[in-house]
Amino acid sequence: MGRRPSQPTRPPARAVAAPPRQGAPGPGAAADAVSVAQQVLAASPAEELAHRILMDAWLRQGLRRRAVHQYHVCREALDTELGVRPGPETEWLHRAALASAPAPGPATLLLPAPLRAGGPAPPLRGRDAVLDRLLAEAGPPVTLLTGEAGVGKTRLVGEVARRAVAAGTAVLWGGSQDAEGHTPYGAFAEALEGWLAEHTAAERARVGAEYPELAAFLPSLGQVGATGERSPEEERDRLFRASTALLGDLAAVRPVLVVLDDLHAADTGSYQLLGHLARRAVERGTALRFLVTYREEELPEGDRRRSVVASLIRQRLCVREELGRLDEEACLAVVRDAAADVSRDEHDTTADVSHDVRDATADVSRDERARRVWELSLGNPLFAVELARDLTAGGTGDFAPEGIRELVSDRLVRIDADARRIVEALSVAGGEAALSELLDVAELGLRPPVSGAAAADALERAIAASLVEERQIVVAGRPVAGVAFRHPLVRLTCYEQLTVVRRRQLHAAFAQAVQRRRPDAVDTLASHFARADDPRAAEYLRRAAERAAALYANDTADRYYRDLVDRLDVDAARARLAHAHVLRRMGHFAQAADTVRLALAEFERRGDHDDEVLAAALLAETLVKASSPRSGRRALREHPVTVDTAPEPAAGHYLALSVVRCVEGRYTAGAEAARSALTAARSVPGARGQGLVARAFALQAANLGLAGRFDQAREAGDEALAPAETYGDPTLLGSVLSTLRENARRSGRLRQAVEIGARALGLAEQSGDPTAAAFERTNLAELRLLLEEPEPARVLAEQAVAGAEAYDAWCFPYTLATMARVRLFSGETAEGAALLDRAERAAAAHGDRQAEHEVRTARAELALYARRPDDALRALEGYADDAPVPMAWAELLSGRAEAAVRLARAEVARAERTGERLAEVEARIVLGASLSRLARTPEGTTELSRAESLAEALPYPAGTRRATWARNLLHETQQH
Repeated sequence: MGRRPSQPTRPPARAVAAPPRQGAPGPGAAADAVSVAQQVLAASPAEELAHRILMDAWLRQGLRRRAVHQYHVCREALDTELGVRPGPETEWLHRAALASAPAPGPATLLLPAPLRAGGPAPPLRGRDAVLDRLLAEAGPPVTLLTGEAGVGKTRLVGEVARRAVAAGTAVLWGGSQDAEGHTPYGAFAEALEGWLAEHTAAERARVGAEYPELAAFLPSLGQVGATGERSPEEERDRLFRASTALLGDLAAVRPVLVVLDDLHAADTGSYQLLGHLARRAVERGTALRFLVTYREEELPEGDRRRSVVASLIRQRLCVREELGRLDEEACLAVVRDAAADVSRDEHDTTADVSHDVRDATADVSRDERARRVWELSLGNPLFAVELARDLTAGGTGDFAPEGIRELVSDRLVRIDADARRIVEALSVAGGEAALSELLDVAELGLRPPVSGAAAADALERAIAASLVEERQIVVAGRPVAGVAFRHPLVRLTCYEQLTVVRRRQLHAAFAQAVQRRRPDAVDTLASHFARADDPRAAEYLRRAAERAAALYANDTADRYYRDLVDRLDVDAARARLAHAHVLRRMGHFAQAADTVRLALAEFERRGDHDDEVLAAALLAETLVKASSPRSGRRALREHPVTVDTAPEPAAGHYLALSVVRCVEGRYTAGAEAARSALTAARSVPGARGQGLVARAFALQAANLGLAGRFDQAREAGDEALAPAETYGDPTLLGSVLSTLRENARRSGRLRQAVEIGARALGLAEQSGDPTAAAFERTNLAELRLLLEEPEPARVLAEQAVAGAEAYDAWCFPYTLATMARVRLFSGETAEGAALLDRAERAAAAHGDRQAEHEVRTARAELALYARRPDDALRALEGYADDAPVPMAWAELLSGRAEAAVRLARAEVARAERTGERLAEVEARIVLGASLSRLARTPEGTTELSRAESLAEALPYPAGTRRATWARNLLHETQQH
């Protein structure tokens, strides 16, 4: 970066150490200054004074993060337009922003709201060892507590939270409720909303101003994120970065523990956000830990959430702790505690309590009856408590553990009709509900209604029956009085006993109650209206699906869209197209293709030409990903561009055609299609047009590079970066970075290629696309091999294979071929050959010519190292033009040195012309070896020396090793 142009020396306006901040402008003047500065920057982005005004304004408002962000915007603008650094006043403001305190938390540490309900928690029995492990600060940032239902996971993490707060740790608590289980990033939304609920309105406003990206999924911030202005990928990237910043700022003040209860019920986005936060916590050494409860059996095999958990464990970001059942001693202690607790609840006068409690406790704790509880519960704490309660209340205790539902059912029978109906209404709400909403439903939704004192009395009787409990909950970011089931199994039992008609009626009642009080709670309203089979469900499902898709919460959006398109009163074609985009992001390409076909058929019936062309383009690209490029080409042929086609669908058509031709190996034609797409894309206004331009340049670069026109490919790749960054879509930017990484690799800038590849991998992980992440890991593994770093290469290749295989991804053959090269590097030739067999089958199944080329080239390399040139020639049959260096080696080792020289010279000339330094090194090595074999030793020695010098200068360690191998080969040949 250059220095600032010559100008008079100017002292800083404020001293660096402790500048005075007197005479601050009033609120009105400050707002005017901010407005003027923003207008100036809209016209002149490199106006440094305007940037300083904004930085100073943000600092005066305590918005440290926004001030830091403004500094970086300023620095980039000055560098891009003027090639200079910010001045000393701007640098001072930056240092002041970095030194200022993060956004504050509550003055006193509080237990999360779910733990403040009721009286003191009962003693924790039989968990001392696991409690110590969970409280230990060492180890990975995520602890995954697993175990069967009722084994005491929530009780245990509650105790961990209590002790952590007592030790000075801030605890955030989130979970997953059934009725609102579709909420994007729901587990974290609940945790952050609960934390925000402890703030004053002014503090929440400050947090919202400091982290505006979080408004998209946190209603308490009082804002609505402008998600429509950004791609879903960019919105998700912003949300993840803001979540990282907020929790990082909290952890800078004191350690932070985030408890996520029942994560098995959460959306995939919550898992992906957890993975992102865990990685950043390790990278930055943040005092941030996550304690997660989770029931593995609740997630089906192949569920993406399982893959995220497996990835966290594999990366050593997570440790798994399985919670077993209690031993007999601990179980009997739990029985005594439960009996005493029930007896206290059932007596009113203090004079009688101690005597009665002793009698009841002694009764149920007698060896025979207590052991009966132990035998039936088998050490499951929930079952033991419920059996003990049943015995204390006069029951027989004649239930096996799987009969816990019978215990709950029996308790429901014992309470009166009004209390039972209120409990049934609560079961429809999920695990918990605001007291005001539940009473609304009781009064306006039940027939006959239960209202006023009658409703309060009925609710108290349900609490006395140990079915529900009072608890403070968070609704729309505010702490409110609430009611919750004592355990999810109790709620499930109540809900399952309702008839379909009764469920629909209660869901409709809850929907109306929520609509009156929280009209923007689209997830809750969509869930209740859909389960009530109400016509209003369509509108709320659409809004909820669009919101989830905009936040890149793909599995949530998928569920909403499936519900939506099943309803006949919506525009199914457009809903299906939106659904297809979500399915593509999830890697479900076959399902996405089927969905697009249905939309395309509807557009055809309507005669909507532009929509047909757009849908056909999307179908073609989707079919390529689903390994059916011929079908994709046919879709484009059946829906061509005409003179009447608008620019955007025309650009989409040619982009899809470029993708199809690239996969088919028709690279020149693919580059031509990309140029046609570029012409159309330049007529599309706004950010959308920038995104299309970036894609067109990126596809040009990819096709030209594969066609051997590397100099033109490099120019196109460089042109793609600026519009991709302007568009802001992480997936598109990752694709462009992937192209730039390949350009850097070919030009021999391997370390830069690794840096670019790491950035592309980070974007792929943030986007939640496992296929893109697997492909980026594959390419990074190849780069590590070229740098002679086999261990990192092996780790990356193994992760890539695992990620691609789980989804039968299009990149699976590439990952196998790379893993085979890793094995070959380590001398494991048999294992490498087996991997290549699998890769060849996968490439053929996917119909990917480029993948077949990669596999055949790797097979040829394996044969050459084994000195089997005939096998190498067979492997390259039909691909000779695409692999000149392996062909030259095969000819040389077959005794045809003249043919090898011709191939190698041509490749040296091409690589020199296009600037492909790695290809030049490889070609000079085989050229030198071939010339030496023809007894033209001086020429051969010169070429080998030039190759070694170039490999050392780049540096290119694998090329240096290959040159050494070539010299040894020549030496062995001369000895024979």
